[in-house]
Amino acid sequence: MDLTAISSSNAASGAAKTARTGLGEDLNTFLTMLTTQLKNQDPTNPMDTHQMTAQLVDFANVEQQIAQNQNLEDLVRLQSNNAEFGALNYIGRSIQVEGNETYVTPTGTTWGYQIDRAAASVDLHVMNAKGRSVYSETGNLTNSIRHQFSWDAKDGKGNILEPGNYSLMVIAKDASGKAIDSTVDSIGLVSGIKSNTTGPSLLLGKDIEVALSEIMKIK
Repeated sequence: MDLTAISSSNAASGAAKTARTGLGEDLNTFLTMLTTQLKNQDPTNPMDTHQMTAQLVDFANVEQQIAQNQNLEDLVRLQSNNAEFGALNYIGRSIQVEGNETYVTPTGTTWGYQIDRAAASVDLHVMNAKGRSVYSETGNLTNSIRHQFSWDAKDGKGNILEPGNYSLMVIAKDASGKAIDSTVDSIGLVSGIKSNTTGPSLLLGKDIEVALSEIMKIK
């Protein structure tokens, strides 16, 4: 689990504590000065306490604001912790997510793809982390439907490839050779979670991060 978000949360909490400590010290100094002045004032010419009363009110308002900020920080931290605990439930489960990259184990994986309009040719290329095509085959020409492509983690010669990050590239063209847009989704096994300032994300393999909002389906 990444400790960056936790450190940021602790830093924010520490800043609030420092602010409260500084305010308390200033207030104590102010009260000491006020008490001393009241003891030593001239009874025939008493000091005007209106300004000091206003300052006391200011101190109280600032203290209340700091307390409210601390309460909000505690609430945000609690929500973040709850989200992380919820994300833990995904570990060890396969999820279908937006995007063409996933972590492939020796048992292979499955992608889904859909082309925007009917095509004259569709070529599917499995790309490794270095951007090289390690396997290819022809795809389905019809549009308006999600097609499924299962890959057994073998190259064109039947050799089993190393586990790692792979992506699916869909090259679709019409009869005139014009490119056709496509969307791709992938399936991967959740191996862990990572804490971020915006909330937890899921890990596929070692370094593919998936936001919870990108999950399409839990397998």
